[in-house]
Amino acid sequence: MKSKLKLKRYLLFLPLLPLGTLSLANTYLLQDHNTLTPYTPFTTPLNGGLDVVRAAHLHPSYELVDWKRVGDTKLVALVRSALVRVKFQDTTSSDQSNTNQNALSFDTQESQKALNGSQSGSSDTSGSNSQDFASYVLIFKAAPRATWVFERKIKLALPYVKQESQGSDDQGSNGKGSLYKTLQDLLVEQPVTPYTPNAGLARVNGVAQDTVHFGSDQESSWNSQRSQKGLKNNPGPKAVTGFKLDKGRAYRKLNESWPVYEPLDSTKNGKGKDKDGWTTSGASEAKGDAPLVSSTESQMAAVTDSQQSGHNSGLVSLAQRSTTVAVQKSDSSGSQGQGTTDNKFQKYLNTAQALHQMGVIVPSLETWPGKPSTGIATRAGGGVSVQAATRQSSSTNEDLPNVITQLYHTSTSQLAYLNGQIVVMGSNAVPSLWYWVVDERTTSGRATWWAHTELNWGTDKQKQFVENQLGFKDDSNSSLTNFKSQGLTQPAYLIAGLDVVQDHLVFAAFKAGAVGYDMTTDSNASTKDQALAWSTTAGLDSDGG
Repeated sequence: MKSKLKLKRYLLFLPLLPLGTLSLANTYLLQDHNTLTPYTPFTTPLNGGLDVVRAAHLHPSYELVDWKRVGDTKLVALVRSALVRVKFQDTTSSDQSNTNQNALSFDTQESQKALNGSQSGSSDTSGSNSQDFASYVLIFKAAPRATWVFERKIKLALPYVKQESQGSDDQGSNGKGSLYKTLQDLLVEQPVTPYTPNAGLARVNGVAQDTVHFGSDQESSWNSQRSQKGLKNNPGPKAVTGFKLDKGRAYRKLNESWPVYEPLDSTKNGKGKDKDGWTTSGASEAKGDAPLVSSTESQMAAVTDSQQSGHNSGLVSLAQRSTTVAVQKSDSSGSQGQGTTDNKFQKYLNTAQALHQMGVIVPSLETWPGKPSTGIATRAGGGVSVQAATRQSSSTNEDLPNVITQLYHTSTSQLAYLNGQIVVMGSNAVPSLWYWVVDERTTSGRATWWAHTELNWGTDKQKQFVENQLGFKDDSNSSLTNFKSQGLTQPAYLIAGLDVVQDHLVFAAFKAGAVGYDMTTDSNASTKDQALAWSTTAGLDSDGG
């Protein structure tokens, strides 16, 4: 009798309960892409990413970026923080004492500065509670009363990269170039203008490039700083993005299709602008249409700072003080873009903008997560507009995460679960420089192995665009870490996404050597009908590959 009475009292309160509470147990909704809400009857659910972060006892700066439900008993989540900072130990001296240490490490001092700056504007790094703000895989398990209980977290530690001394051969043991060299180039060759991507993402080894974006005395300063790092004559902060300028591959007219041309190592003339036409008129026209870095007084001050300091801090200053511009792609009618406030970019749009809008280039420093947005990139109608605002000259180096920090952050954007293996990699908008495979049974709290994509697209890379499989090879391993390094044998591919289909882990990959289709009439050309993107697959067995 008492039990029936309790049931009647309980039924009276049903109309007062939220609709979500009446859902079946273990029903999951994804709200606003970042909000995880597993509704369970008569209990307090995990209301979004904030509860996930709290349950794992992580800093509030962490955000939930992806999650997967495994049956009805397990929940796997991926969280990351915009306060993470990664530093690269650049051993350019002949000292060999530290070559066995990892060249990559979390910079807790810079993370603390970023944290203090976001809270009070202070850069004080004192205190013993410094965190590295690394990304984590969180594992939750179902418990009685249909609640989720945090079980443990697995840190996505930095991959092991062997340090190299100055003068080391750029070719690794496998002849594909070392990851250390790739990261060195990425870090040093920071973008100087909003129109220039990191040269390490589209470089042509050993090929001199014409100067476009440099003002007075800036070229010599840049070359002297690069020579201290022992770098080859890569494109650097110039508007070429891997397309040889003397073949007309740096720019495309606004009323024409965006550039296709040919692979980065090709010796053929560019499509739409033959070599003679480019030499006689196209090059000077494009140069006159491109804004110079030294268009403001702050840029000249940055150059002076750069020459006095003798290291790459001046390059960061240039990146901080880039010119204010507004560029718009032409509409379908072929009309030209609106140009810039100083009447630049009226006729041409460089290749970097096309690649950036397609997500091939790492996001600009101005739009780093957690920072006030000073740059805007939008898609309006049929065209693409790009706006980049000027950074204040008082900005400090701590305001700008380096390129390697960006790559780590963006490489922890999504996860997939398969047979006890958790794969973490970048989003479909930004290429992953590396990715992780985590065995959920690991007791070390670290990923079991990782893989990296080499970005030094040399001659042999771009000629091998017909490979249709992603293979793996052992690259480097160290007793200092439990990572087993894997490298993609086709580094010209960039992985853009992943999913689980039946019992295989499927990677979506695309080739970054072309934009659109090469509609050449030469049937013997290696790039005939080459598309920007296509998919290929690779399987990982239950033992982790």
